[in-house]
Amino acid sequence: MRSFLIRGGIATVVLATLWLFTARWCSLLIDRVYTAPLATLQSTPLGWNGTYLQFGPSIPGTLGPKGWHGAELLMSAHIVDLSGPGPDYKQVAALQVDANDQLLLVDGGRNFVLGIRAGTMPGADEPVPAYAAEPGDMTSVILERSLLSWPTPFEMNFMTGQSPSWRRHLYYRLFWKKASGARLDMVWRFEQGFDAVNGWRAAGQEGLMRVEIGPAPASRAGP
Repeated sequence: MRSFLIRGGIATVVLATLWLFTARWCSLLIDRVYTAPLATLQSTPLGWNGTYLQFGPSIPGTLGPKGWHGAELLMSAHIVDLSGPGPDYKQVAALQVDANDQLLLVDGGRNFVLGIRAGTMPGADEPVPAYAAEPGDMTSVILERSLLSWPTPFEMNFMTGQSPSWRRHLYYRLFWKKASGARLDMVWRFEQGFDAVNGWRAAGQEGLMRVEIGPAPASRAGP
């Protein structure tokens, strides 16, 4: 009996240690199959100030995805840029405004029109140029989270003393379909920490994970 208890205790310690060091990988594996929806964000008009995209107008006192707090998640504007996970990420996609005041996403020699200038929207410090979808476009921005969080018992924050005890991923999924049938899919991924004082907060790290532009279907030739 004593030998059985010892073996059981050792097995428990081994499994707990294994889980501690593989939980993030397991979470990412599950994310490939399913992520839990958190919110549907404003997709048009969207903001572009030359540095970052903004989904929804900013509300004074709230911050974007790299600095919002708890309940403010669904109140504040959400901001993302085109940088990706370091240190080896090479930015390929770029945003630019053409002579017709259209916001273009350029990726691998292909262009995709995200919208035409439509005034401004409130930003964190000043108004941000806004761009609205063209007639016939279908757009959506969905915020999702990992189904499985992972523990972080060894993290320390000597500045505030409030270290996250758990982490999970947040995903921003932008879908855009033109009237012509051309499609755009973009996915951003950020890490988010949890502590007992502030709850889930401070999404950061990583960034743009995927950009896919699908051309408009070729028209069929007549008989």
